[in-house]
Amino acid sequence: MPLNIININALQTTLIVFFTMLTIGGILLLGYGVKNYIQEEVAVKHFNKDKNRAMLYGVVTTIGGFIAAITTLALGAGNGEVGALALSVGGALVFAGSLLTFILSFVVHFYKLKPLQIKENLSFKVVILSGLLTFVTLFMVLDGFVYLDVITFPLMNKIYFNRASGSGIAFYALFILVGAILALAVSDHELFKRYKRHGLLENVFYVAFPAGIVGARIWFVIGDWYRFAADPIKMFYIWEGGLAIMGGALLGIIVGVLYVKFKRKEINIIWAVDVIIPTILLAQAVGRWGNFFNQEVYGVALSDMKAFFFLPEFVKQNMFIEGSYRVPLFFIEFLTNIAGFFVIRYGIGEGLKKYKQPLDMAFAYAVWYGLTRVVLEPLRDPAFNMGDTGNWSYIWGYVFAGAGLLAIIVNHLIRRYALKPVKPSAE
Repeated sequence: MPLNIININALQTTLIVFFTMLTIGGILLLGYGVKNYIQEEVAVKHFNKDKNRAMLYGVVTTIGGFIAAITTLALGAGNGEVGALALSVGGALVFAGSLLTFILSFVVHFYKLKPLQIKENLSFKVVILSGLLTFVTLFMVLDGFVYLDVITFPLMNKIYFNRASGSGIAFYALFILVGAILALAVSDHELFKRYKRHGLLENVFYVAFPAGIVGARIWFVIGDWYRFAADPIKMFYIWEGGLAIMGGALLGIIVGVLYVKFKRKEINIIWAVDVIIPTILLAQAVGRWGNFFNQEVYGVALSDMKAFFFLPEFVKQNMFIEGSYRVPLFFIEFLTNIAGFFVIRYGIGEGLKKYKQPLDMAFAYAVWYGLTRVVLEPLRDPAFNMGDTGNWSYIWGYVFAGAGLLAIIVNHLIRRYALKPVKPSAE
């Protein structure tokens, strides 16, 4: 597959790469400062120094983003309009600032909340709002590039080491890793609030994440065994793709729980399961963007994208696959998983605090994800349906949802009639 990313010559590409690296350099400098900032035990007296340092990183990052956008768009201006130029340049400026704000607010909320004596609800709102703004402005920039014909489609799906052999790092793998790290960061913060320590889950992550990958592959092979029956050795060809989230979640959770039980005995395992398992939805949400770049696990064919008019042009254009537009199933699942996390963690975890019992949120994950599969499987292109009848994920969606709901009911009955009810802890 040709590169098909930047439709310009070598000199122009060099200029763009140079100024883009300037932006990345600013972010890396910020990361270095944040690392030192996190390691300081007392942050208050150093806050002004760190604030000035952060402002410097922000200036470097913003200048880099601005110049990169100006250079790129000026080179492609003959193909576009003033509106597209304004969209990308304006987006680049706001993107750089909002990304910086998101990184800093994320660090403050998840790592320096108590030393800085900032109210948690305020810092969390800043994290969410700056994250949303970063997401929106990134697509402003990308859409401007699309309108100027600077970006062509289909998009590159990996970072190539050797284009001739096709070897490289797939974006799908990178998004899975980033999603897992996000889930780890959020879970780590929950444990920090209770145990006043960071890093309790690092070793858990090192065993649970690989186990999740193995589980996802096993589940895929079992579900699609008819594809491997004639040549079983291909079940080990993981570079050819084929992961199923259900199996990954199951084995990852089992291995993680066992590790905590035997190696992290200072952690209340029931409480930890309740707060950690819903974060898997965040990992799944990020991971779905890998399907977007791979142009895999998409939906059924559409005559046009009018029903999805609200999507960025960057997304819509990459959903034109094999001669027709496709239902952007990855984006629907992205939103669904994000919504699921907030419903479980804050709707059930905070809104129903008086009624919920330990393990309710963990079981709610199974219900939410099972129902997601049940609702969305009919929209999936038949080529990606698992099982010889194409109903593997659909059936197991019902099993997950039913088992989760039954577990919640049994959990409440046992705690009401067999055990003393557990009152929510004040944290």
